[in-house]
Amino acid sequence: MKARNVILSGLLALSLSGCGYLNVDPELGITEEDVFSTFTGAYSFLNVVYDANNGKNKTTVNLCYPFYMDMLQSFYFAWVATTDAADCGRLGYAQRNFKQGYLSQDLLKQFTFSKETADKPVADAMFKMIRIANKSIANFGMLQNGTEKERNQLLGEAYFIRGMAHFTLCRYFGGMPYIDYVIGGDDEWDLPRESAHDTYVKAAADLYKSYELLKAAGLMRRNTAENLVPSTDEIKKPGGCLALAVRARALLYAASPLCNENGEEDWKAAAEACGEALKACLENGYELLPLASYTNNYYGTAMTNEVIWGYSYSASNNIQNFGGMLSYCQSKLSGIKGSSGTHPTQNFVDRFETADGYSLRTEEDRAIAAAAGSYNEQNPYANRDPRLDLVIIHDGSLAHANASISSAGGCFNIYYDPSTGSYPTTNLNSTNMYYGIEWGTGDSNTQGASNTGYYCKRYWNGSFSGAHYHLDPCFRLGELYLSYAEAVNEAYGPNGSAESFSVTATEAVNLIRARAGMPEVRAEYITDRDIFREHIRNERCVELAYESNHYYFDIRRWMIAPQTMSETLYGMYVEKCLPSSEYPLGRKFVRKPIPSNRQCRWRDYMYYLPFPDDQANTMMNFVNNPKWQ
Repeated sequence: MKARNVILSGLLALSLSGCGYLNVDPELGITEEDVFSTFTGAYSFLNVVYDANNGKNKTTVNLCYPFYMDMLQSFYFAWVATTDAADCGRLGYAQRNFKQGYLSQDLLKQFTFSKETADKPVADAMFKMIRIANKSIANFGMLQNGTEKERNQLLGEAYFIRGMAHFTLCRYFGGMPYIDYVIGGDDEWDLPRESAHDTYVKAAADLYKSYELLKAAGLMRRNTAENLVPSTDEIKKPGGCLALAVRARALLYAASPLCNENGEEDWKAAAEACGEALKACLENGYELLPLASYTNNYYGTAMTNEVIWGYSYSASNNIQNFGGMLSYCQSKLSGIKGSSGTHPTQNFVDRFETADGYSLRTEEDRAIAAAAGSYNEQNPYANRDPRLDLVIIHDGSLAHANASISSAGGCFNIYYDPSTGSYPTTNLNSTNMYYGIEWGTGDSNTQGASNTGYYCKRYWNGSFSGAHYHLDPCFRLGELYLSYAEAVNEAYGPNGSAESFSVTATEAVNLIRARAGMPEVRAEYITDRDIFREHIRNERCVELAYESNHYYFDIRRWMIAPQTMSETLYGMYVEKCLPSSEYPLGRKFVRKPIPSNRQCRWRDYMYYLPFPDDQANTMMNFVNNPKWQ
C-alpha cells in the first residue's frame, strides 16, 4: 500500500504534511533548496516544533510535557488520577473511563489525532515532529552557510526531536516503527511496529548523536546557574545534558520488566547511561536544591538549577482557572472553573515512611513501626518523612507561610464533628471552604471535594487567588539519581556502581533522602537487590510524587499495575472526639474504602493506549493495540 492511498488524517499521512510557509510548495515558488540552503531557513523549519502559537500549533514539544497534557480543561483531571495514587473530585473521565479500561473512539481521538484547538493530540504531534526532524536531517547537506556551532546546533536539535518524539510515542502507545527517513510519495508507509525495547534503544541512539553534536556546539545546557531563564523560547530547547538525561530514561524503560529483552545486559546499559548523564549534569553545574528551596522545583520560579528540562507556566489568575488540573487542594466551589483537584489515596500516603525510616506500606509494616514506637495510627502524620507535608494536605495540615488561614489555629479542617453534625469550614484567603464531606457523598460531576480525605499541594503555593509560576520538572537531577540507583541495583546490586559514575545504588538513594531530611535507608532494606528494589521504587514514588506523571508510567514499566490497580483504594475518615491516651489529637482516624465507582479495574490491555479505529484501520502491517472496552 503506497502513500497515495493515505487518508490525510491517517497515522502516517504526516509524511505529506507541512508547516505553513515552510510547506515547500513549488507552485508558490518555494523549493526545498530555498529553505534548507541557509541556516536561517533551515532553522526556521525546525523551530516550528518549539512554537506553540498560543496553543494553536499542535506540532510542538509542549505535548512532550506531562504538565501540559494535564491542562486539558474539558476533562478536569491529571493523569495521576487515572492510577491508584489519586482520585479526583469530579466523577468523570478519570474514574469512568481510564480507571475502568474503557475509552470511546471520540475520547481517544482527543488524546491522539484530534484537530480541535482545545485538545492535545499527542500522537499526531509526535509523528509531525518526526517528519520535521527527518526533513531537517535529510536536507542538512544543502546547507551552504552557518557557523560550525550553528550547524552542530541545528543537527543536534533535529536528532533530539526525533529521539524524544519516538520515546514519547512509545511510552503512551508501545513500540513504534522507527521512522528515521523522510517517507516519499512512492515509499511504503504502512510500516510494522518495532518492539518497545527496540524503539527505546533506537531513540537512545538518536539522543546520543544529539548529545555529541550539542556538546560540539558548546550547548551542554541552554542556561546557566546564574541565568536560569535566558528566554522563554530558549528553555524549551535541548542541551547536551538533556539529551543524555532523555537517553538514560529511554534505556531505563527498555530495561524495565515490561520491555526488557536482554536481562541484566539491558540494566547495565541503563546504568551506564544514567551514570554518564549524572556525570555530565554535575560537571555542568546542576545541583540538588536544599530542602528549604525544594518547592522551587514546582512553583514560584520559572526554572531552577535542579531542573534539566521543564514546562514553566504562568497566567494572570491561573490558580482559579486551572486548579482542577494543576493539583491544588481544591474544594467544592462550583464557581471555580475546573474545581476537581487531585486527591491522594491512603494507599499512596502510606508510601511516606516514618521520619526514622520505617516503611508503612502494609499492615505488617505499620505494626513493626508501631512496635518500635515510630508510628501511631491515631496520630498518623507525626514523625513522618518531611516530604509528606510538602505534597499532601491532610486534616490538621498547616498552609504555606504566605497563605491566610484564620480558623482552627491555621489548620485545614477535614474532620466530622458529631456534636454539630457538620464538617467545619476552613477560612482560606478570606473565603470559607469546605474540605470535609460526608463519606461517599461527593459523586457530583461538577464539584471537587475530596473522597479520600486528602488534597494535593505539589504545585500549590498556599494562596487561592492571584498568579504564580508553575514548573513541571520533566527531567531533574533528583529523578536521575533514582533512575541510576534502580538500574545499578538491577545490574550490580545495592553496593554496586556503574563504570561511568563511582556512586553505589545505595549511596544514590541516600543522597536523595539526605536532601529531604531523611536518614539513610535502614540496613534491613538493603540486604539484597530484591528487597532493595522495593525501597528504590518506593523512594521514587515519594520523591516524584504527583510530578510529571512518572507514577502512571512507572507502575506500567515495573508491571506492578495489575497489583496496585486491583487493590481496594482507601481514604482517611476523621471524626472529632475527646482527647485521650487512645486518641491523643482528639480525632478518630479510620481507614475507609472510597466509593465503589471510584475504584480501579485493571485489564492487561491498559499498559498502552490504542489508536482510534479510523487511523488504525487504514493499516495492515501496523497492528493496533487492543481496544479499551
